[in-house]
Amino acid sequence: MKKSPVIIGAALIVLLHSCQPYQDAPTENQYLAGVHQTVDLNIDELYDSFGVEDYPEITSKLEYIITCRSFRAVVITYYTTDPAGNPVVADGTLYYPLDRDIKGVVEMSGIAHMNKNGGSSEDIPVLEALPVLAGYAVILPDMIGYGKYGNTKEMYHPFMMIDNLGKTAWDMRQAAIEFFAGLGYRVPRKTVISGYSYGGGVGLAVARYYQEHHSLEVSVDRVIVGGGAYDLNATFDGFAKNPICIYPLLPGIIMSLDHYYGLELDYSQIFKGPLVDHYQQWYDRTRNASGLIALISEDMRNYMHPDFFKPREERNAEFQKIQPVLDMNSAVDGWVPRMPIYIFHSTEDLYVPVEAAEYAYQTFKKNGAYVQYQSGPGTHADWGVKAFAPLLLYLAVE
Repeated sequence: MKKSPVIIGAALIVLLHSCQPYQDAPTENQYLAGVHQTVDLNIDELYDSFGVEDYPEITSKLEYIITCRSFRAVVITYYTTDPAGNPVVADGTLYYPLDRDIKGVVEMSGIAHMNKNGGSSEDIPVLEALPVLAGYAVILPDMIGYGKYGNTKEMYHPFMMIDNLGKTAWDMRQAAIEFFAGLGYRVPRKTVISGYSYGGGVGLAVARYYQEHHSLEVSVDRVIVGGGAYDLNATFDGFAKNPICIYPLLPGIIMSLDHYYGLELDYSQIFKGPLVDHYQQWYDRTRNASGLIALISEDMRNYMHPDFFKPREERNAEFQKIQPVLDMNSAVDGWVPRMPIYIFHSTEDLYVPVEAAEYAYQTFKKNGAYVQYQSGPGTHADWGVKAFAPLLLYLAVE
């Protein structure tokens, strides 16, 4: 049977598009809103920002991969949308080498700052800039809720709202394409996605969004993440099982979900103790983790309602309002990654429960994805090193 010329032509167009090594920039900027700060840095300044001498595991490996010792950080703003689809101007940072040609692109996701005055664009340089030492440009969005040049700082950060995280990262990528076009560099379709701590969960959400919405425009080579809350149900269950947490983000996550989904929660049935009366003041995003710990302690049993520690189906009506939102915001459920996934997590993590990583690994493995998982004893910070070291080694040999 003869095939239609229309079908053959369409197939050829798709094939040619998928083989295109670069994502073309538009002739006029559609995403890049402004360039606000430019900082030239060197390797020693990057090392000093996170105390590299405390991590010989990563220091020894860096000596083998360093091809760039001078680099630039540029803070930009770009056009994107909030979870309701309203236009906003968000912040992000681009890192790129100054003493060599750009080898490729890595898209990183930052940690979850308690204080709205944090964020990757306000803390230059950051650990997530490490791939620049291997000669790569780094695209690092603040996401909504952070950044001093855009208009989102006073907004709640949309915690693990996977579609918005993906859309915000995608729009940052488009702004980066426009920026680098002005330097004469064409951003390739191929990208690597990485992040640690909350950035691990965000990184996985971004990879999913790219695969589901932009597979013809971007090719994710691999995802290397760690310490993340990849699935909110698994994360909440892990907290309920092991209630000691030294980074008390959970109340803020619940407040964010309440805000964006209009849940109208009765917080006397969500929190307990002084937090019931002071949650709006204490979680106004002006405090850091230690300040909040001083108010509510490390033990979640001191500030979460007793029903939080029950099985999901036995929790009270206010937690039942949250449940559909948790169900719909998983970077794991209903998705089979087409790219390799590498997950790292401490079994002694007191920031994000290890159950989140185990759930992601088991689900992806069961569904036939290529996934590798490493875990073991150590602190949250220790396993950040264990996650970034193989990322850097991979970039070095690419």
